[in-house]
Order: sequence, then C-alpha cells, then structure tokens
Amino acid sequence: MKLRQRLVTQCAVLLLSTTLLGQITLGATFNPIENQTLTSENLKTDTTILDYTNLNVEGLLLPKELFILEGTNTTVENYTIFNKNAFLSQFSNYNLNVVSSYGIASEDSWSFKTGSLNEYPLNKRFDLNFYLSNDTTLAEQNVSVELVDTSNTTPVRLLAIGDSLTRAGIYLNQVEKKLPNVKVLGTRVYETDGISAREGRGGWTLNRYFTAINSSELDSPFMFPTTIDGARYKGNTRDWKNICYTDSTNPIYAGFQTIARDWKSKGPYLYDMNGYYKYPLKGDVMVDPSRPKGSEWIEWTGTSWESMAIQPTTFEFSFSKYMERFAAAYTEGAPTHVSILLGANDFGYNNALEDMEGYIRKLNQMIASIKAYDPHIKIILCTPTPAPNTEIVTDSHQAFYNKYDRNMKIATYYLLKTYDNEQSKQQGIYIAPMHLTLDTTNGFDYKETTETIDGATIPVIKASNGIHPNNSYGQLQMGDTLAAVIQKYR
Repeated sequence: MKLRQRLVTQCAVLLLSTTLLGQITLGATFNPIENQTLTSENLKTDTTILDYTNLNVEGLLLPKELFILEGTNTTVENYTIFNKNAFLSQFSNYNLNVVSSYGIASEDSWSFKTGSLNEYPLNKRFDLNFYLSNDTTLAEQNVSVELVDTSNTTPVRLLAIGDSLTRAGIYLNQVEKKLPNVKVLGTRVYETDGISAREGRGGWTLNRYFTAINSSELDSPFMFPTTIDGARYKGNTRDWKNICYTDSTNPIYAGFQTIARDWKSKGPYLYDMNGYYKYPLKGDVMVDPSRPKGSEWIEWTGTSWESMAIQPTTFEFSFSKYMERFAAAYTEGAPTHVSILLGANDFGYNNALEDMEGYIRKLNQMIASIKAYDPHIKIILCTPTPAPNTEIVTDSHQAFYNKYDRNMKIATYYLLKTYDNEQSKQQGIYIAPMHLTLDTTNGFDYKETTETIDGATIPVIKASNGIHPNNSYGQLQMGDTLAAVIQKYR
C-alpha cells in the first residue's frame, strides 16, 4: 500500500479512547512515540515524504458542520465562505456552486447575515450543498449549519498555542471582544496591546514545541527532562538572561517579562543577571548552555548550583508539568479550552508536505498530553490560513504563494480527514475552519512597489506582510470563526 493511502487509512480509523483513569491513549492502528518520551534520536524530524500522485485534486475542504454566531436585535453577524478556499485544486477552470435556502450565493462566495431582521429556520439549523465541477460534477458535499445561541456565558479560559499569528494575538482579541466571559491565557503577555495572554512564538512549528530544550534560542514551555517534576524545573538560564536583561526587546524574547516576575507587571525578576533562579529549593533544576558539554544540567544543592551527576538524556512533552511550572500564569484557573493554530512554518516553505504523518503523530501526542492533564479540556484545531490572493500579487513571491497555498490546503485536507468525525467530537476535539472564512482579497494588505528583474525596474504589487492576514479584517475573520466554535462548545 502506498504511504499516502496508508496515512488516509490510518486517519480514517484513528481513535482517541478514554481509559477509566481519564487518560487518553492513541488507537492501536497509530504508532505514537512510546510513553510520550523523546530521546536524542527521535527528537529528529521525520523525513518520510508523502506520495501525492493519487491525491484527489477535486477534493472539497469542508467540515461536516459549520457554526455561526446568532445575531441580536442590535447586532448583525456576517459569515462568508470564500469558494476558492473550499477545494483542493488551484486550477481556475473549476467552479464551486453553493446551494441553500438561506444566505446569498455568488460566483465567488456564500454569505449569511444573522440578526432579528433576517430569516432562518426556527430550529436554527439548515444545510449547505456544495458542488465542485468543470464540465461535470466532480465532488459534492452536504454541510450542516447551526446558528449558535450567544446567551450562554459560562466562563471560558482559552489557552492558544501557535506561531506568529498567535503571538500577535489579534484574532484572540477578537474572540474576547466577541464573546462575554472569555479570557485568553498563556505565559506570553504584552503590557501595551490589551490582550490577556497567549502561547505563540513567531516562526515556530509543531515539531519545535516538541524539540526545543537546551536549545540555542528559546526553549519550548512544554518540554521537560522525564525525571524532573514540572515545579522543580526552572528553565534555561540563557533564555531568562535574554528575557530579563540582555535582549528583552527582541521579538523572540519580548512578552515573557511578566512570567519572569512571577506574573507581575512590575518589580524585580525571579532570575539574576546570568539567568539563574534567585530563590531555589534543594533539588531544583536548570540547564545552562554556556557550561561545558556534559555538565549543562545543574541542580541546587542547598547552597550552590552544581552539575548533575547523572545528566538528563530523555525528555518529554508534558502539559501537566507545564501547568506545574507556570502555575503563576493560571491563578484564575486552568484552561477550559485549548486552541492550536500551526502549519504555516511546518509546511509553507517546503516543496511538499514532507512530514504530514509525523505532524499528525505529534499533534495526537499534544492532544493526549493535554487530555492526560484534564480530559474535560476542549481542544479546537484551527485550520491553517491560505496565502495572499495570487491573482493580485505580481511580485517575485507569486510562485511561493502558490506553493504555500497548495501546502496549506493539503494540510487542511489531512486535518479534516483525521479529526472531523464523531469520535473526535466525543473526545472534545473540534475544528475551527479558518481557511474557509478568510477573504484573501481584503483580508491581506497589498502595496504597489517596484522590482528589478534582469536589469529592468518594473511596477509590481506585493503582499505587505507576507503570509500574515491584516489586523483590520483578516485576523478579525479568524477570530469570528474561532469564537463561533468556542460558543458552541463552551
């Protein structure tokens, strides 16, 4: 069986099952890293290349259900699906038709407005029928739409894990504004942007969240030596030195100053000028990358930091230890929801999706670790956002954006294949289809400029902020999509 076909088969039967102890284990047909333990050997990125020769280019990228926030007498909610984001192929000779008794279908989109002046069924549910065609119908799918009642104000504590879009936090701020009684959590907070917190790191991949420990540039908050308790591990001295003193304005380290002060906006840091924890208890552990190899891991003896006699060699991704280590950021309570938005850096710069099977494996491992801490936490997987509109962009990045868009669509294809099913819902795992609702024309900023090609200067149009949707509209659409799923599953 070809590798791609084997992956799809695995995805179709992949189940997360809950044991009597509330732990989450992976289905027998999927092979996770044993016991969530990572060694120096399996920290390496898998190099398996998926075979896409039989990938269904006519495939639709649609979840089984869509959720739209219900409007009120004074509030109208707008929801739009952009046709070109809804199917896998990038060829222009494909047409997507959306048929429904509700909303407005156009050549490029289907849109719907909620509010007291708009008509919709009394049960607040209706169907959308999608038909992909060229000369004949190639694919079709029925999607159930639900208008979500906004009167439920059960408290939500949302931990958002992601890359630069999550670090920026604009879509998270939109969630907080859109829904009452929602607070975003995490170890990263900027005093000036008005957003509660988050767990976003620019340029990061899912794999980096699983491998960055004793690293040259910012360790993963979820990685720990397997033999060390979360509360005992005080982190990487180089990180804290940069965060607190030598490089605090660098985008890599900015935003962690509050957690470095024990979740206080002002006052002394918990770490000295060399990044060492100031108030250690006997048995506390740090890693100091500046020490000679083989002696980097140090332990507080009661009077001094000394090299550990047995240096850690195995490490684990542990959400439970993360919650122990960073308890100061969660004084209002543990997360009720965790959203995950990754993929841009995992796949956007590759010639193909080289490690989708490994990506799904690690994503399952992340989910299992979160559920092992608390099986009631709801997990929302956000589909990666598409590229700027290549019908607008004319600069030298156009070919890259085409490749990026293709890869994001393939990543979405496999996320839906794996997690958009009843078994995942029963385990509290849901999809937020951000790819469907992002307007690539108005949701990105573009500017006119020039490029020099073969000695000639020509006018071009480029995306002002690359693959990042703009703050004024694109990231708000992302927030609206996530908010609707959160409201449905408060």
